[in-house]
Amino acid sequence: MSPDIFGDALAHPGTGPLLVERSDGHTSTTDLGWWLHQYEARHPGDLAALDWAGPGTAEDIGCCTGRHLKHLATRGISAHGIDTCEAAVTRAREAGNSADVADAHTYTPPQPVDTVIALGGGPGIAGTLKAVPAFLGRLTSWLAPGGQLIVSSVDWTATADHDAHRAWVEKATSNGRYPGDIRLRLRHGEQTGDWFDWVWLDPDTLETTAGQAGLRVAEVRRFGPAWYAATLRRTAP
Repeated sequence: MSPDIFGDALAHPGTGPLLVERSDGHTSTTDLGWWLHQYEARHPGDLAALDWAGPGTAEDIGCCTGRHLKHLATRGISAHGIDTCEAAVTRAREAGNSADVADAHTYTPPQPVDTVIALGGGPGIAGTLKAVPAFLGRLTSWLAPGGQLIVSSVDWTATADHDAHRAWVEKATSNGRYPGDIRLRLRHGEQTGDWFDWVWLDPDTLETTAGQAGLRVAEVRRFGPAWYAATLRRTAP
């Protein structure tokens, strides 16, 4: 069984950063400070996408320590979260939030909700581009009439010519693969997790896959050169 690298990073933040390694060796650092309620930490750029959440109820996928849930509660939105990391859910509950350890692939809310939130690159949970339409369709089935999905992702096309990514994109393209389909693993301290599939969706591809799931992109907002968020709504009532 793969160690719970994310949970270990939350429990022992002073022992080093949480690293996200791509299968070609490219590594990035994830700042968990905001999730750990560190006063000086910067919040994720896509936090502003929560402004799209309307009144009513919400389900937050990958709720981590519950910062989104608390933010929604201040606006009178009744929100529940799920996360596969038990340590994160424990922290969310200790902060007074409603959250459960669950996987979006198998979980279903007890009642339809007005907003489903999948920030932090949430559509990537699908694993591959091929699986995205079915995954979005599953999330759509959680929605009450008139409901919406709020998602964020990385527009890999915005950095495709950077030295850190050019070779990856060129190799994927030459092999007929979608460059947003990647394999990742987490590292923290001396621990290394198993490889897993992830997908980053450029905005055009998000629009295409959303359409295959019976959804349309209603609004888009960018946060820096690559990160962006979008609201998705059913194409028909």
